Amino acid sequence: MSVEPLAELVNRGFFFQTVPDAKGEIAVVVGSYGWHGYYDRIHVWGEDEAVAARELSDHRPFSGNVVWSYEGSASDTAQALLDLPKPGEPGAPTVARAAPSTLWLPSMSTRGQQ
Repeated sequence: MSVEPLAELVNRGFFFQTVPDAKGEIAVVVGSYGWHGYYDRIHVWGEDEAVAARELSDHRPFSGNVVWSYEGSASDTAQALLDLPKPGEPGAPTVARAAPSTLWLPSMSTRGQQ
């Protein structure tokens, strides 16, 4: 896996933290970055599984209203987030829709409980 796109997210100011599962093991690594009116986040479940989104900011994290999302490998997903135009720039998404279910954190989803 190429770590360059993930390292570039850190360089751009993304804050990363781990989220444990019920056993206390790392379930997902979550990165986030705030913009005026929006925030970007990426959930890395594994090398081959990640999801990123730009969400409308209403002063509550994870409001569920996204204007853009992408799912793929950790490296590809981080790169897609890096390639996304900044809010207010030409081509930046603005139309909100419901967030994909893969954006919910372990305690908020049925992920892995099947």
